[in-house]
Amino acid sequence: MAGVTALQGSALAKPKPKDVAVGTRLAAETNPAVQQIMMAYTATLTIPEPVATKAFEGLFAKAERHAKAGRIPADHQSQIKWVLRAAAKNVGKYLVPGKALRKDDGEVVAGICTGWWITPDGYMVTAAHCAGMSKAALRQEFATKALAKIAKRDVQDFIKGVSDVAQPDEGMTKLAEEMFTAFDLKAMRVRGLKKELAVVMHDGKGKISVRNLELVAKGSDWPGADFALLKMAGARGLPTVSLGSDDDVRVGDNLYISGFPGILSLNPDLDELSRLYPSVTEGAFNVRRTSVKGVPYLQAQAPMYVGNSGGPVFSADGRVIGMVVAAATMDSGLAENAGFVLPVGVIRKRLAAAAVEPRGSRTSRVYSAGLEDYFSGRYEAALDKFHLVRKLYPAHPYVGAFIADTKKALR
Repeated sequence: MAGVTALQGSALAKPKPKDVAVGTRLAAETNPAVQQIMMAYTATLTIPEPVATKAFEGLFAKAERHAKAGRIPADHQSQIKWVLRAAAKNVGKYLVPGKALRKDDGEVVAGICTGWWITPDGYMVTAAHCAGMSKAALRQEFATKALAKIAKRDVQDFIKGVSDVAQPDEGMTKLAEEMFTAFDLKAMRVRGLKKELAVVMHDGKGKISVRNLELVAKGSDWPGADFALLKMAGARGLPTVSLGSDDDVRVGDNLYISGFPGILSLNPDLDELSRLYPSVTEGAFNVRRTSVKGVPYLQAQAPMYVGNSGGPVFSADGRVIGMVVAAATMDSGLAENAGFVLPVGVIRKRLAAAAVEPRGSRTSRVYSAGLEDYFSGRYEAALDKFHLVRKLYPAHPYVGAFIADTKKALR
């Protein structure tokens, strides 16, 4: 674990106060409260078999007339492709649901996000879009991930049926896939939908646990007030972060973002435990803006990636001044160095509406005091506090590494 800790920048051998960067102190103090969360949906998908209408059969005759008139090539392959293109444009007219049903157990892992503890008994803040998907988006996700194999069987049956008159090729197969996928998406029924929200935690000793989260309150997705409040049952002594105010930062100040970028959290070349350490990035506070929904936002020039959503944004003194919501987009994709932060003032109002008061934990107070001693070279005092932290919260993910490093410094 000492090697992993060193990579995270959470401990230094015999540090001097002047050698400790703001980001190093901030990461050491706040990382324990920043957690990876995931959202997944399961459901049973029911899709009727497609039945061709007389209008679909009539398309073949129409294609033949177009071929004779020279409007399309005369070979059967080109005529069938024309039929598929025409049918895909208005699939409900040419294919209707049959009585036979196909079923499939679908699962959508909606993604990885970031959350952070605001009370020692398990209240967590994250972004609204990390806590639920719209029906339209969820339906599209199920269609994309679960319907492919059903559509593939339909395509195979269709290709087999026309292979005696035309040589199937990649273009014909692709057009058939588009037609049957359009039908399946339109006819699909989602039954028994279940959502799972969970936090993935580790204890710094190699043990990883997954705990369910309950959705307590939820705003609207960006460009609305993209805020959600979650709760983990049975928690106590959790590390927490401190909320600041909207006046804590000004344009030009450096902001510090903590979270779990998907490009790393889903990287198969990294071991599972090391993927559960949050990444810290920094950048300037550019300007205050307002979304089209009338919600105030901060624009920050700091690296933000998919997976950072819901992550806390800190001022230089280590207090939360906002939460990552969205990266700016352009035609070529995400603009990773320009993103939007929901101000802490909005977060405080949402928490008050849910009757939840942010409360710092004793675990974090003692841990912060221990870090202050450690980074100031007061190792004996630091060691006593770190041992107390372990008693207060035995699953603390970082204190074990600091205990080991402090003991080395005392030798």
